[in-house]
Order: sequence, then C-alpha cells, then structure tokens
Amino acid sequence: MGRTGIMGGTFNPVHIAHIKMAEAAYRQANLDKVVFMPSKNPPHKKDIHIIPEEHRSAMLKLAISGIPYFAYSDFEFKREGITYSSQTLGLLHMQNPGEKYFFIMGSDSFFQLESWHMPGQIMEYAAIIAINRNGTGRKQMEEYAKELRERYNAEIIIAAMPQMDISSSCIREIILSGGDASMYLPGKVWEYIKEKNCYSHLNML
Repeated sequence: MGRTGIMGGTFNPVHIAHIKMAEAAYRQANLDKVVFMPSKNPPHKKDIHIIPEEHRSAMLKLAISGIPYFAYSDFEFKREGITYSSQTLGLLHMQNPGEKYFFIMGSDSFFQLESWHMPGQIMEYAAIIAINRNGTGRKQMEEYAKELRERYNAEIIIAAMPQMDISSSCIREIILSGGDASMYLPGKVWEYIKEKNCYSHLNML
C-alpha cells in the first residue's frame, strides 16, 4: 500500500509556503509522494477571481519540477461544477482502493474542517495532515485532533513547518500594485507571472 499525500488548493498563485507545507508533510508523515491537485471551482472561494486553469497548472508544474517525490494531477480540473474535497477523495478511494491517502491542510483550514462538505467522508477516505504553519497553537491543534479522532474515528497527524507569513492573496496585491513578489515565489513561477502578465488589472477583471 502506497502513502500518497494530496495537496489541494487554488494555487492562485502557488508560493513557497505551499512547497514547504508539502515537504513537511512528506517528511513528517513518511509519505511516498505528494500530489498537487489544483481546485477547479472551490465552494469557499466563489467571490475570489481565480486565473485560468492553464496558468495555475503551468505554474504548479514549474514549482515542483525537479522534486522527485512531488507530482501534479489535473483530477479536479476534469470534473464539472463545484469540486468538493469529500467527493474527490471518495473517487480516488474507489479508483485506487489499495492506496492510503493523506489530505494535507494548514491549521486555519484544519479548524474549519467540520464546516466543509461531508467532513466525515473526508476523514473516512483520508488521514489528515494538519500543518502548524506559524509554530503557535499546537496545543489547540492537538486538542481538536483528539476531538476529531473520537467523533469520526479519524487519523490525524500534526506536522510543523517554519513560520512563513505568506498568502496568495497578499502576493496578488503586491503584483497588482506593481511590487516585487519574487521573495515569496519559486523563481520559475515569478518569471512565468511576469512573462504572461497573469495578475495584471486587465486579467483580474
């Protein structure tokens, strides 16, 4: 049985904290690989402008190139309508019943997990790797993990990574204001954004 991490998100754009999160999950949960799976129409980001799939896909492939234990999947891009993590994990489980999946999320998403679509199904089909991104609140994460284990018979792993105050929304704001966001992005991703003018005012309308 393989151990596959699923790293979801809009990746709008993918940044270095995404990569560090995946690396922390890979090493601390002893995974075989981490699959980056960009979301098509996430239900919690209906009011956020998301650039076209072709750009997000290209940037992700550039960001993980050369890292042998990272892979890219367009599994959610191929689906129609709103994409729920519960349904994605259910489909993956059906297609690969011998694989053990680990769903990777930051601490902010972790504490909101029970508000997601069919959280019980998410925890049925995948173990949760919750990343303590800023080094604080680990005790609260452990306490909540205990509650989820008792309520859902869930497998929860708390992993940690160095503090990185980075978000895609802040990066978009920097670029829109004409600033330099290179310190927050893999080098090839920053070059792609500049070349394709991905986050210009025109493209964000």
